[in-house]
Amino acid sequence: MLAKPYFKNNNTMNNSNLEKLKTENTKLKQEQKQLIEQLNKLNQKLEESDAFKSHFLSNITNEIINPFTSILGISKNIYELNDSQITQIHAMSKLIYSEAFDLDFQLRNIFAAATIESGENNLELVNLKIKDFLEEIIENLRLKAEKNALYFEFTHFFSTDFFVTDAEKLRRILINLIVNAITFSSKKNKIRIHAELNKNGFLFRINNQGKPISKKDANVIFDRFKKLDTSINSLNQGHGLGLAIVNDYIELLNGNLHFESNKEDGTTFSISLPILKTEEQIFYMEDEDLFTSDDTELF
Repeated sequence: MLAKPYFKNNNTMNNSNLEKLKTENTKLKQEQKQLIEQLNKLNQKLEESDAFKSHFLSNITNEIINPFTSILGISKNIYELNDSQITQIHAMSKLIYSEAFDLDFQLRNIFAAATIESGENNLELVNLKIKDFLEEIIENLRLKAEKNALYFEFTHFFSTDFFVTDAEKLRRILINLIVNAITFSSKKNKIRIHAELNKNGFLFRINNQGKPISKKDANVIFDRFKKLDTSINSLNQGHGLGLAIVNDYIELLNGNLHFESNKEDGTTFSISLPILKTEEQIFYMEDEDLFTSDDTELF
């Protein structure tokens, strides 16, 4: 008896292979889509970086060179005055301080942003006497506030005197928040500053009355590559590097940042920072050492 011949079902085999090919093709398309998205994001970042550099160069005259020019011009005028013109000398000296203040502020923010970008951010912890630290910062920013017909209302509650943190990073956080409040406040108003220090850490809140931050702008104010107002001649040239530095430094100090903004209550930025602990040496900053060093800041 002849054996029954065996025939393969080619249709079944082809359908199975076809399904596998379809699955692999779908997977490859998804991977390709993900790669394209990653490339697009990378290109966007590169474009933003180039835009930031171009914008920085276009604004450097306004923010850095112009204060230098003003300082030189005012200094020359003082040099030409005689001893009997002490009133004019005093007024011009205040102008020099104001211009030098703004210049120092801009330069230190640029250096801070460059350090953040390079990833070279090490913590240098000190046991900081917080009340003296805050009062010195506020006092040195008072002149800038008065130029805009603003005044500070400072309240605080400290259950302990000392706070372990990185003093220079905290200084840059607070100065940028206060300068930001001054810049965007409506004139003849007050800026409310409140600080607390307890066993859980340091709390700081600052409120100013001015044009509220829109929901659209809320998404970009912490981006160092974007500014709310890119006009070179604008009185308020956007938030610039300041809030980006604040955000990065608070993250580095394991803290939290929150803000609310509306027409009725104004804009309030709130930060909370924990008490940092380390096995490394903690430096104690005495009153006379608190704001003096070889690299003295103007504020």
